[in-house]
Amino acid sequence: MFIFISKNKNPLFSYGVLGLSAIFALSGVSAAFADPFSFATVQKSAQKLSRRAWKPRPISAGQYLRRLSPQAYGRILDVHPLWQRQSLPFEVVFYPLGHTFVHPVQMNVIQHGRSFPLPYSARLFATHGVVSQSQLPRKGGYAGFSLLYPLDTPPYHNEFVSFLGASYFRAVGKGAVYGTSARGLGIDTALPSGEIFPYFQEFWLQRPKPGARHMIIYALLNSPVITGAYRFTVTPGKSTRIRVRAVLYPRKKIKQLEIAPLSSMYWHGRGRGIRAGDWHPQQHDSSDLIMAARDGQWITRPLNNPLHIQVTRYILNNPVGFGLFQQDRRFSSYEGLITQYQKRPSVWIHPLDHWGKGQVELVELPTNNRNTDNIVTFWVPAKPLRPGESLRVHYQIRFFRNNKQLPSGGHPVATFLGNDPHMKGAKTLVVDFAGEGLGHLPAQTPMHAHFTVGAGVHILHSSVHFNPLKHQWQVNAQILPARHHPRNISLFLASQGKVLSDTWLYLLPPQKEAA
Repeated sequence: MFIFISKNKNPLFSYGVLGLSAIFALSGVSAAFADPFSFATVQKSAQKLSRRAWKPRPISAGQYLRRLSPQAYGRILDVHPLWQRQSLPFEVVFYPLGHTFVHPVQMNVIQHGRSFPLPYSARLFATHGVVSQSQLPRKGGYAGFSLLYPLDTPPYHNEFVSFLGASYFRAVGKGAVYGTSARGLGIDTALPSGEIFPYFQEFWLQRPKPGARHMIIYALLNSPVITGAYRFTVTPGKSTRIRVRAVLYPRKKIKQLEIAPLSSMYWHGRGRGIRAGDWHPQQHDSSDLIMAARDGQWITRPLNNPLHIQVTRYILNNPVGFGLFQQDRRFSSYEGLITQYQKRPSVWIHPLDHWGKGQVELVELPTNNRNTDNIVTFWVPAKPLRPGESLRVHYQIRFFRNNKQLPSGGHPVATFLGNDPHMKGAKTLVVDFAGEGLGHLPAQTPMHAHFTVGAGVHILHSSVHFNPLKHQWQVNAQILPARHHPRNISLFLASQGKVLSDTWLYLLPPQKEAA
């Protein structure tokens, strides 16, 4: 292990070849006096922070860095990964301050049960002509970090998890590309008072042992209304799993506390959303919100890009899970050589403790391009969290491409919506159902579609057809929406009095909006 010191006495080093004692020397901390560390350490910090007055974060990025486009910002790269060439399964690269990521986060490393601060150095970054080295902040810190692991091209490491901006993080499994993001916490999304974005202000990275299959990360969350201590256990693989433990401490009364938020994008596809002249057949990171209730019911809610903000709430008691799915895995459905939407992950939230009563909320915002996340979903506990109390939550997030965890019976796999050519204001609805349970049934099986509709909605005609090419059943319906208000419409398949599918559910726009 060594450090190279330049003639001007500024440390030029690679974290990959930097020893523990050398890092302590650079940070001014003695290894003998490094702080003992555990999850309780972060909990105590979060609890103390919740009792103090709120102080906004400093901005450490200069004007030039703040004006960088996403493309320019993405060209400033950390070329000296932490733990590089140390025969460890994980490596870490850091993000610089810039673009919209202007607030520094404190980074720490845990080794032998003790934590020490990780020093910031602008010299880690190759700027590729976007900025000069002198334009990077001399002090402050990093904007976030990514984890690397030999997932797609072993033995070489590639990025598979990223923590960047507020409390956002995202991950991919083997062969996937980034899509839907998770967040540590959401507050007051889509409320008239305005959304509050909690943020991770400090991270602790547990140095992995050789051959380790998972990486442990701790984080301290802060905001004007709540603080929190987080422990992430990250396990890469065909599907990447992140186990989340959090303890939350409110500073003041919270209007809407949002657990395990997911953010995604749905622009258009299959008659849903406005294409605005776009030539692609579909453009979206996710196609459906799927929920699993404790009583065994599964619900599929196709996403939409509405003309106005749309908020839908689904009341559940101690849910099995919920998530945003990308169901269609064919390149021809998207034709995106760069975007590769068929490789975007489905993301599933699975509670690991008792969540009790509450609701899954879906927020759909209007968008006219693919660069804006306009879909948000999260869990809202029925019981409010008051100052002086704390809330513990424990859940797992899975990022995956294979949707085999869906029910083995009938499941809605595709939804098409279009204008009916025979009646003004009417809509043509097509829903495909597939699954192992349906796949074993003969084509002659009598299949019936059972609809439930809201006030003012009329099912003018419906039929069920067998698709021999895919061994699926397809529901075709002619529907007249309500005149002035969106209404729920649900559907499931049954044969000879036996339910054979989970429930398809949709919020149908009114005639004046749908026409």
